[in-house]
Amino acid sequence: MSWYVVATKRNAEQLACTNLKRQGFTAYLPKIKVCRSHARRVEIVKRPLVSRYLFVKMNIKEANWRSINGTYGVQYILSNSGFPQTIRCEFVEALMRREESGDLEISQYYNSGDKVKVCGGPFDEQIGNILSLDTSGRIRLLMDLMGGKIISTIIAERLLKVN
Repeated sequence: MSWYVVATKRNAEQLACTNLKRQGFTAYLPKIKVCRSHARRVEIVKRPLVSRYLFVKMNIKEANWRSINGTYGVQYILSNSGFPQTIRCEFVEALMRREESGDLEISQYYNSGDKVKVCGGPFDEQIGNILSLDTSGRIRLLMDLMGGKIISTIIAERLLKVN
């Protein structure tokens, strides 16, 4: 059995996950704990780690995988040449272990104003300051680049704290 990536409709990750499970699929929606302030109250809530995506485990030869595209909350299953594209099992299982151990709390590592260095991607080795953490767990970063200041949203795994 392999893991596959399913794109969901906006803010419908939990709906899609629930409906896929009702159909007999093994669905996994990784979540992180984030702070939410509403009506003068601050509370810790769980939000999807990656907005608009979840994972489904199935045997493609036995499962009726085409029904996934018709599931409430699902936009489509990521595919290549008409067949669902697999994702490494180790990646999804590592996410599951990190979520169970509480390691997916991005706010425990970074705070607004922290100085960080970007590792990999187009902004490799750039230094910036954290502006905010968004609800999907990505970090808004202010960087000096080419004589000006730019704001970019980067995943936490690509950042290292700088003292």
